[in-house]
Amino acid sequence: MENNQGGNKKIYMAIIALLLLMNGVAVYLLWSENKEKKDVIETKVQLEEEFKSLTANFDAKVLELEGLKGQNAELDSVISAQQVEIDRQKQQIQSLFAKGKMSASELAKAKEMIAQYEVTIADMKAQIEALVKKNELLTNENQQLSTDLNAEKQTTILLGEQNKGLSKKVELGSLLQLRNIEVLGTRKKGNGKEVTVKKGKQVESMKISFETGENKVLENGPLSLAIRIINPKGETITVADQGSGSFKLADSEEVVQYTKKADFDWTQSNKKVVVYWSQGVNLEGTYRVEVYQSGYLIGKGSVENN
Repeated sequence: MENNQGGNKKIYMAIIALLLLMNGVAVYLLWSENKEKKDVIETKVQLEEEFKSLTANFDAKVLELEGLKGQNAELDSVISAQQVEIDRQKQQIQSLFAKGKMSASELAKAKEMIAQYEVTIADMKAQIEALVKKNELLTNENQQLSTDLNAEKQTTILLGEQNKGLSKKVELGSLLQLRNIEVLGTRKKGNGKEVTVKKGKQVESMKISFETGENKVLENGPLSLAIRIINPKGETITVADQGSGSFKLADSEEVVQYTKKADFDWTQSNKKVVVYWSQGVNLEGTYRVEVYQSGYLIGKGSVENN
């Protein structure tokens, strides 16, 4: 009898111990579950705060990026591509937070995506800064090239002006210095001898003569001088079929007519030139004669017909 009572007591004690153990396990599991839920909630709240901060940072960067667009085609392409990628990541994280409950793995994934989100923003900023720097460098190089080009243009213009000046000097140095210019009214006697006359009605031809003088600058070769004969009325005598024409004055480029040309071979030494003209030379009054070389007046004379 005493043995049975002792055995029953041991059984009761074992059952009580088991119940206490089971109750302890249940309490622990309940505590663990509550703690896990609390940790999950705290982690989610923390992640949401991180996400909000990153979102605010992103929104600020969007405005900054928009201000950088339009400077460089490559830069615009990078900005657009990065914005698309960050928007995609942002939507994925938002879809995870939208769930009523999140598992530990989902929380870990969200945290990983937020970290990647931040890395992407930092990477985008680094690429943009590099491209902006590159763009600034190219702009500076272009400005330098433009400055150099303008300097070269100015040098070219200056050289051109200097060359024009030298050409002008050579041109002026090539002009003849006429001397002994003489203008006479003449006629031929019955024996063919030429005589000088003063009366306008007796003048048959006007004889114009001059000496060229020496000029070592003017190259050898054919030379043509334009001669203007201006009658007492102030009119340039011209007859088209007698060799008259027109030319431009070198200083003003005014077009003027000439009566006749004196053509001869130039040899850089003094040469006497004689030209005759017989049309419209018998009016009473003063006839003026002007001689031009390359549009420059190089000599003049006159004669008075009574």
